[in-house]
Amino acid sequence: MFEKPYLALSVVFIFSVLGALSFHRMERKLFPDANRPQIAVVTIEPGASARDIANHISRKIEEELHTIDLVRKVSSVSKEEVSVVTAEFEYEKGLDAASVDATNAINRIITELPDDILPPQIYKISDSTQPVMVLAIKPKVKQNESGEQVPVLTMAQVRQIADNELKDDILNIPGVADVDVFGGYQREIRIEINPEALNRYGLSVQEVATAISKKNRNIPAGFVIDRFNNILLKSVDEAKHISEFLNIQVAENVKLKDISTIHYGYRDRLSAFHGNGHPAIGMGIMRAVGGDTMGVIEAVNKTLPAIKAKYGNLDIEIVDTQEKLINLSINNMLEALRDAIIMTLIVMFLFLANLRSIIITTASILFTYLITIALMYIFRLQFNIVTLTAIILAVGLLLDDAIVVMENIERHYYELKKPIYKAAIEGTSEIMLADFAGTITTIIVLVPILFIGGYVQRILRELCSVLICALISSYIVSITVIPLLSPLVMKKDPHKNRLESLVYNFNRYFVTPLVNFYSSLVRIVVEKKRAFIFFLVPLMLFMVITNKAVLPLLGRDLMTPMDTGIVKVSFTTDGNTSLEESENILSKMEKAIYSFPGVLMESATLGSEPGTFSFGSGKQPQAGGITIHFIDRFHRDKSIWEIEKELRDAFHKIPGIHYVNVFDFGATPLSSITSTVDLMITGDSLEKLDELGNQVEQHLRKVKGLTSVSRSWYLDKQEFIFEIDELQAARYRVSPADISAQIGVALRGKVSSIFNIPNETGLGVRVQFSKPYRDNVYDFETMLIKTPLGLIPLKVFAKITPVFAPGVITRQNLNYSIDVYGFRSTAAITHIQRGIDKEVIPNVRIPSGYRLSKEGEIAQMKQSGMRLARAMVIALILLYFSLVVTFSSWKNPFTIMLAIPLAAVGSMWFMLGFGRHQCMPSMMGLILLAGVIVNNSILLIDFIEDGRKKGMDMHDAILEGIRLRARPILMTAFGTSVGMLPVAFQRAIGLERLSPLAVVAIGGLIIGTFLTLIYVPIFYILFEKLGNKIKGLLSKLRGDKIQEAET
Repeated sequence: MFEKPYLALSVVFIFSVLGALSFHRMERKLFPDANRPQIAVVTIEPGASARDIANHISRKIEEELHTIDLVRKVSSVSKEEVSVVTAEFEYEKGLDAASVDATNAINRIITELPDDILPPQIYKISDSTQPVMVLAIKPKVKQNESGEQVPVLTMAQVRQIADNELKDDILNIPGVADVDVFGGYQREIRIEINPEALNRYGLSVQEVATAISKKNRNIPAGFVIDRFNNILLKSVDEAKHISEFLNIQVAENVKLKDISTIHYGYRDRLSAFHGNGHPAIGMGIMRAVGGDTMGVIEAVNKTLPAIKAKYGNLDIEIVDTQEKLINLSINNMLEALRDAIIMTLIVMFLFLANLRSIIITTASILFTYLITIALMYIFRLQFNIVTLTAIILAVGLLLDDAIVVMENIERHYYELKKPIYKAAIEGTSEIMLADFAGTITTIIVLVPILFIGGYVQRILRELCSVLICALISSYIVSITVIPLLSPLVMKKDPHKNRLESLVYNFNRYFVTPLVNFYSSLVRIVVEKKRAFIFFLVPLMLFMVITNKAVLPLLGRDLMTPMDTGIVKVSFTTDGNTSLEESENILSKMEKAIYSFPGVLMESATLGSEPGTFSFGSGKQPQAGGITIHFIDRFHRDKSIWEIEKELRDAFHKIPGIHYVNVFDFGATPLSSITSTVDLMITGDSLEKLDELGNQVEQHLRKVKGLTSVSRSWYLDKQEFIFEIDELQAARYRVSPADISAQIGVALRGKVSSIFNIPNETGLGVRVQFSKPYRDNVYDFETMLIKTPLGLIPLKVFAKITPVFAPGVITRQNLNYSIDVYGFRSTAAITHIQRGIDKEVIPNVRIPSGYRLSKEGEIAQMKQSGMRLARAMVIALILLYFSLVVTFSSWKNPFTIMLAIPLAAVGSMWFMLGFGRHQCMPSMMGLILLAGVIVNNSILLIDFIEDGRKKGMDMHDAILEGIRLRARPILMTAFGTSVGMLPVAFQRAIGLERLSPLAVVAIGGLIIGTFLTLIYVPIFYILFEKLGNKIKGLLSKLRGDKIQEAET
């Protein structure tokens, strides 16, 4: 390094330039992608009930998907006409491979499914399924002759433009992978049959549908081939205008116009979308898998003005996007990083009282961060809350390397009076091994997280990767840049200017007495044998109190709730509420929302559309969801949880709402987890599941900490079934299937043909009874059924009976299931779990054949906790053996690692003081703390061992080690802790999630450092004495054996 300084600096400069260039090219998003790969199979059977869909389609598909390798769970949602079966895979399963396996599985059983289903569609679901932006499209308005504001287009026309033109324009934007269009109003051509005219001609509606299906087609007949030509011959029968359908010959002397009317319309609406309080068509814009979220958002924003200009009759608004949240969060994080660096340098200056050392340290931090960003870019890491938190946390860790090297160079230069170049070389060389050992120990404890698997690895891998990059960069800079810059920057004499003198006085009156205090305490331990008991008893009491009193109070979460300014609302109206009435209720809810100050944008959905997963799937028209964006928490008076409570109270005053849940964005760590509490009951009977679900719901409402409780389905939807008398049907020579088919075409209609439009998706041609003849269920009793013996009323064959059934049917683990959900604000999950164990589990009797299990975030927390505990054990084992190699000792590493429980105790008290819960980040903080806190012990033990090798007495070596190493140890602890304060105090949007990590590290460092300087020397003496006794005992045994042998 010193022999070739230009080479060392050139390498540092190259990576620094790469880091500077990479800074603006880094991908940006809010959080790392963490959802497991999922495949959804959507199957439609026209006219089928939810129960029939579940029994005949969903169950068979579930069983087959369960056989796929690495499948984690298979669940399904069945509703009228639609089956959605979702297979969730382990992270190791690639999304493309899962899709291929699912396709093969469906092909194996396709012949076992009902004949009248539409071909099953397979969709890939991942983090990219969530739209990066949602647009609301509605027609502009104009003033008519009477002065009223009227839209220039119908909603059906808007939907047609969105489906056929606007979608294509957005798909051409770089980075956009897919666009979902949502909100009903899907155009079609409606042929409405007059049943009275139909009866006059003795026809059935099914015969009409069949006649239409055979027309409106161009059919190729083949090729005429001779020596010189190859000519296609085809029949042309495709309609150019919808009026041509009226001339279709349905029967002899009967044309379609004799029994029906035809017009443009839209399908029966089962979904709706609102944007910023108004009905609209929604467009969800998705990125590619692994794509750059902010890159796609910026590309869309850049293109949007041109799109708005092109479609002058449309009002296009952004109603949901993470753009502001991501930008604000990243800007906040960079400001927090700036504050962390400034505060850390101030602490360092207070200890060193040397401006030139601060200049060198500032340069080393700058180089370190630039190299770290370069490594992040090379390894394709992103800027998000997790990685930027790692960068902020790294400030203190970088300071550790710089302080150790700087302080030792200064000692060689000023105290040992060596020439500056020699002081730089020997000062760095002397500390290089200990510094390297400290760096390696921190890296070693992070490595298990990279391979621990599951959700833990997905979230924390990027944090650990950035920390490892920063630590490696810091070590390289500390042994290259600092010793090379020191001779150029450091003063030739230790004389201080006025500012340095002022700070030095603080140092002399604060740090020096603190070092002397530690020296005095350790001297007492060294010189007085009974002092051990005086020090060890309080420590044991301190640890027992922490374990018995503090830990239960803290509670435990998977991830801490965060205030992003985004509120989510899920609600349902009563089971038989029409979509129009549900939309009226939604409008009332939106009116209540806009009475709150600080609303930036809002979007809402009702129902679902097959294959449109970005807006939700498997929902009835009575089920809705709302997303509300408020201004950020730095610019409002109330927290998001206070706003949620007020919204909840406002919604409860609106009649017609069955239940409503109001929760914050990111309330659950994975989108596949519906709620914090998910008590799932499985069994064979839907009626029994409804009964048990009702009991669980009632008792769950008594649990403290929950804000709302709901269920996945209720047995509240009225259905009408007609029971066919098979004997009577046989008497008229008609099958039950024929009767059902005729009723189905009359009621829901049948798409019998496609009306093609150039360069657009064709419109379905639906044959159906006209509306007045299908408005009343009991009118169908008089409907005439075509039989070989003539037209016979339906009531001759069947009896119509009302029943109650679930609007949707859910299945999991190959059984019917019902989920009871509980939502919270900020209560700890373990506190809620204790309430469940007290209020729910003992009071609900689960019969044989049924099972109650805790799913959702509770189950994920348990799995993640086990993985983190395993990672911590592996980290400690690796740490111990790395120290064994470093010190060539079995005893000293154990002494060093006893600092870890001392730090852990301190971290728990700080968690209590800051009001934080134990969670995955806090456990990560403990693992990181284990690597950092042992660095202080390493430096201390290393100096003690070095002194003893030079001939010093053990007690003198300990006292000298405390005198020399206390100041840099304290400086490192305070500097590292101060650098983490912006994270601990949540100085950025989203940092609530990771602040427990910083609180644990700060508390552990401060308390652990104070205890380490006292107790590590005590443990060192104890183990040294114990080792000597064991050696003496072994020597005596060997001596006795030798004497026996000689005798």
